[in-house]
Formats: sequence, structure tokens, C-alpha cells
Amino acid sequence: MKMKRIVHYILALTLLSGIVSCDNPLKDFNLLISTEVIKHSTTLEVLDTNGQPVNATIKLLGGDTQDIYNISGYKDFKLVSNLVNFGVDPKREPTAVEPIRFQVEIAATGYITQVVDVTISDANNGIMHIRLAKPVTVPDGAVVVNKTFGIDASGALPTESKIEVAGEEGVNIDITIPQGTQFIGADGKVIVGKALTVSATGFDPQDPDALALFPGGRYQADGVTLANGSSASGTFNPAATTTINMVIDGVPVRQFSKPIAIEMEISEGFTLGNGAPLTAGTILSTFSNSAYDPTWTHEQDTPIKSSGSGYSVAFQVSHLTTFLAGEFRESCAPVSIINFSADWIEQGFTYPVNVEAVQNGLVIASRTYSISSDTKSIGMDYLPASGVQIVVRSTVNNSIIAQTALAACGSATNITIPNPNPVVEPKVTLQLYVRCPDKTDPITLLPTFQLYYRVAGTGAFQYLGAVHNGFISTSLLKSDGTKYDFRAVWKERTKTVNAKSVQADNSGTVGIKPGDILGEKAGATNLGILIEECNKL
Repeated sequence: MKMKRIVHYILALTLLSGIVSCDNPLKDFNLLISTEVIKHSTTLEVLDTNGQPVNATIKLLGGDTQDIYNISGYKDFKLVSNLVNFGVDPKREPTAVEPIRFQVEIAATGYITQVVDVTISDANNGIMHIRLAKPVTVPDGAVVVNKTFGIDASGALPTESKIEVAGEEGVNIDITIPQGTQFIGADGKVIVGKALTVSATGFDPQDPDALALFPGGRYQADGVTLANGSSASGTFNPAATTTINMVIDGVPVRQFSKPIAIEMEISEGFTLGNGAPLTAGTILSTFSNSAYDPTWTHEQDTPIKSSGSGYSVAFQVSHLTTFLAGEFRESCAPVSIINFSADWIEQGFTYPVNVEAVQNGLVIASRTYSISSDTKSIGMDYLPASGVQIVVRSTVNNSIIAQTALAACGSATNITIPNPNPVVEPKVTLQLYVRCPDKTDPITLLPTFQLYYRVAGTGAFQYLGAVHNGFISTSLLKSDGTKYDFRAVWKERTKTVNAKSVQADNSGTVGIKPGDILGEKAGATNLGILIEECNKL
């Protein structure tokens, strides 16, 4: 389908004059002048459960960390406008079959730390959304109960003790600690003190708001230890989940001298992966995950119990902290490839979309992708081998653009998508040029960065797409004089420019030559940044 009234417009780098550079070569790597030295990367967006910024630290924990750098080519990872980028050493060439895999710890004061499994393939890896929750302000679909018990001089519980977690959300957890139980710390010794404090969180794993409490912040996981001792990647189909933490006079508990009993109510939204009805006696698997060992490990298989109020699972454990009952569905490949085709892609447009993987009505994975002729093949990691629908949504109004079943193992999924709605505006092209102060001619290999926009003075910024080598064409901007606020995120820098309208043939070159642009409000700062980056050549 042809897009209506295709008219070309040029928006100068007046918008982004603080986000320009000549390049920073990576050590021991021979390259041309280009900011796209790192060809394969992925981005994490980190916010709290209310969508607000979080002052989080980013740390690589394990996996192929030797091959991971930031976009500037250094091993220094920071949130910039809520985003952190991870790039692959140019000497490595990841694929969908053999992607780069690593773990990232995201920690912030007052928030629950998340350890996220990350993969990078040679496809468009998109933006993964991670939400951090506060333990004192739990999201919808979760309930927290704190309870304190006295212990004797030997560190033992003098009587059997129970903790009940119940709430309007329908999350019910019963924990029973036997009389005489002693509590063991990280050093393997019994903790002696005066009081045991138990914090138990029950949350509905089928509730998207409660996903921030799920270890890793998503259902996908790598390196899961199975019942036979082997490891696998895949997706959890959780029926019930709880996180239990205990301290004695401030000392964290890791293990118990006697097993404790846990019974968890099964979420009303849970559906078996094969679509079979839920009945008493159906076997579910239980897995555990902890902050000191952030990988999922199979504990035992447990039959479902039936009661007048629904279904539950009961089991015993001798350690902490997060326990899940449900199914683990192995992936047939680390990364599933989805290829987009559309008239607007061939016409040179860039458009952001949200892509969901849905199974049995549950969104098991979701990312945002900037789709263009160069980035029309995307990757989604650790999806189940069957029974998955791929749903493509507009970032403008969340409408469904297209959907189809995930292709069989070993095959790519192909989706033809129409023009995203609404498509009412002409094509607007942003072409950005930059000239180093000591150069005569403009450099035409330009930065690649994420660009956001909003109508001037309105609410949250919306994703416009990825600008590749200084170029993007879009139908999301009006050329009728409407003023926009723009925000660009590039390397360790953010530039926000307010109240700019898109006009015809408004191209420009950032620099200090006659006719060049340095910005209207921060020219000196922009010049300093420009000189700093150009000196890195």
C-alpha cells in the first residue's frame, strides 16, 4: 500500500547539536570513521513500576562478558535517560544459533535487585523493558506479609510458627516452620540472636503488573537446571510464585536445619501449556531462584491439590528465597527470528512497534523495535518451541497491526504488515550532518542513536525510532507547524530540545564554519562536546 502524500522534509541538527561525534575507535581494531563500529547491540530500558526514572547501577555478572562493551567501546555501563546499551566486540559475530549470552545485575537503593539474562544475535535485538519494584510498595497482583518470632538461645524456634499471605488479589501462601528449626547463614553456621523476621511476598505471576517481582523481570531464562541435572533455556509458564526472606537481628538466613512447608494457591489465570484442563493430581514442577545464586534450579515435581476455593501446590524446602510452581517450556533455539515485510519499509520509512509473544493468552515476552529496511529482521530469545503467537502492536495507540503463529523450530517467522495506524502524515526525513572544527568538508558517516518525541509541552516522550548514520524517515511527525520536543540518547549523552517544528529543506551542518549550527541555547557546551569527540579520531 502506498503511503499518501509522500513529501520529503529535512530537519537540521539544530535539534540534536549536542549529540554529534566523529568517532572513537576501539582498541586494536582498524575501522573507518563511523559511530557504528559496534554492529550488534541491545538496549535495556530501566524504570520503576510507575514508569519513573530509577538511579540504578548496572553490572555484568557472568556469561560472555569479555565480549561486551558500551557503544563507546568501554566496559562502563550506565543508565542514560533510562537506557543502557550493550555492544558486542567487533571481532565476534553472533548468530541466532550462537548468540552472545550474559547476565546483568540492575540494582538501586530501595528497590528489589534484578538479574536479567541478555542475549545479542545478528538480528535487530530491540529494547527490553525492565521494571524495578520497591519491597515496601508492591505492585498490583502482589501481597507482602512481615512477621517476627522469638527464638531461643540456641537459635531455634521454640514452637511451630505459621505465616499466611492473603489478599484481595487472590494470592494465598501458607508457610509453616517446624518447632526446633534453626536458621543458617551464608557462612554455614547457625545464626544466634533474639528475633526472626520473616518477609513473605505472594504474587500472581499471570498479572503483568507483578512481573517486576519475578526474578529477571521476565518469563524467559537461560541456564535453567532441569530435573536430570542438565541446563536449558526457555520460558516459564508460572502457576504460583512466592519470595521469602528471613533475617535474625539483621543477619540474612539462607538455609534451615529442618525443611519448611510451603503451600501456594494457583493463579486463576493459569493454563497448562498443552491446553488440557487443570485437575487435581496434575503434576507441576517447582523451581527456586535466589539473589546469591540467580539461576533457576528444579526442586521437585508436585501434584496439584484441589479444595473448595481452587487449586494449590504444596512442597517442602530447606533454603530460600524465590519459589515457582508451573511449567518450563524449553526453547528450540536461543533466538527466534521474525522477518517483517511491508510497502512502507521498502519506501524507506522507519517505524517503532511493540512485538509480543503470546501463549495461552499470556504475554510471555515483549520488546520495542525500530523497524526499517536495515532492521526488519528481529530476534526474540528463549521462546517455547510451539504454541506461540507473535503480535505486532502500534506504539502510538497499541492497536494490533499484525499477528501470526511462531514458525516451527529452525524456521524464521515471516510477517507482512500494513501501514501502521494512524498513517495520515507525509514522509518526514531527518538528515543530520556534522563537521569537526578542524575539517573543511562535512563528515557524512554520522551517529546512530535513539530518538524520542512528543508534542511540545505534553506528557511522556514517545519512541520515534533509531536514527542510523544520522538518517530517519517517519510518518509520525506533522509538517503543519506543530511544535515538538525531541530527545536524543547517544552513548553517554542526552540532548533534549523543545518546541521545534518540522519544515521543508531545513538541513544543516553542526560545526563552526559560516552557516554551521551549534544550537540556540547551549552553543559553548555543544562546541566543547564536538571538539572532545573529534579529538578522539
